[in-house]
Amino acid sequence: MPNDQFLDEAREVPSVVPMARVVNWSIFRSREAAGEHLPHVHLGAGQALVGGHGQDSIGPYWWVGVQVDDIDRWGDVAAVNKHGRQGD
Repeated sequence: MPNDQFLDEAREVPSVVPMARVVNWSIFRSREAAGEHLPHVHLGAGQALVGGHGQDSIGPYWWVGVQVDDIDRWGDVAAVNKHGRQGD
């Protein structure tokens, strides 16, 4: 299982507080669900897992995302894929 310690960091989801070069993220309502998602994220060269936790009007959330080292090489920034809060 990938290292999940980044889930313990208080960091808002990129749709609320932008985070450089994050091209994909998903929101979960429990830390356990976020951790279970990690093995299903397939990273390519120059990609890394990022994430954290925050709180909204519904309650706490955890998010898992993919950060790329070169957004221009990754492709069209308009095609950034977001799942969850403000990214549906």
